[in-house]
Amino acid sequence: MMKKPADGRIVMIENMLVGVFGAFVGGDFVTAMLNKGVVNDKVFSVGALGLAVGGAVLMIFVLKLMRHVVGPMHVGKAKQRNR
Repeated sequence: MMKKPADGRIVMIENMLVGVFGAFVGGDFVTAMLNKGVVNDKVFSVGALGLAVGGAVLMIFVLKLMRHVVGPMHVGKAKQRNR
C-alpha cells in the first residue's frame, strides 16, 4: 500500500497537537499540583519549562506507541472480507 502525500502532513499535525497538549499538562497542571494549587504566571520557571518539555515528549511517545499497537487510522471505507 502506498502512502498518500497527505498522510505525512496529518501525522505531523497530530504530533504537534498532542505535543501542545502534553506541554500544557506538564507545564501547567503538574506544576500546579506540585505547588499545592498555586500557579504563578508572572515569573518564568525553568522547572515548569522542563515539565512542559517532558510532558510533550511523553505524550508524543505514547501516541507513537498507540500507533504501533493499534495501527494507523485510515480515511475511507475498509475493505470487505469474503465470507
